[in-house]
Amino acid sequence: MRPFLIDLFQIRPSQLYLDQDKIDRLKGSFDPLNVRFNAPLPIKKNGGEAFLTDGHTRAFLYSEAKISVIPVYWDTDELDMKLYQNCLEWCRSEKVIFIDDLKERILPHDQFQKQWIERCEQAMEQKK
Repeated sequence: MRPFLIDLFQIRPSQLYLDQDKIDRLKGSFDPLNVRFNAPLPIKKNGGEAFLTDGHTRAFLYSEAKISVIPVYWDTDELDMKLYQNCLEWCRSEKVIFIDDLKERILPHDQFQKQWIERCEQAMEQKK
């Protein structure tokens, strides 16, 4: 993993919602102002656009703190790219293009599970 810095607005989110419980938990332990010492967020490319494979909550907290240049690394894990392409399509169709677009899409944990996690699980089941 070789971390580098990138403008947050050059990275697309790959999920439609954030979990309020996770935001609250991370606020206690994650300092977005400490960019230099924070773990980098994983990204991949789909076509020409970079997208987050994880770390949406931390990316959101960076944005909330007005930090636009964040540490990232190229995610080399074998991921279900078909699922991520579905997620990116869902985001485009619902106009979730930047991490700030999730500001009005923060759900209580149980609703996040139902509206996002279950949606992804159903999409994976349909592929089988």
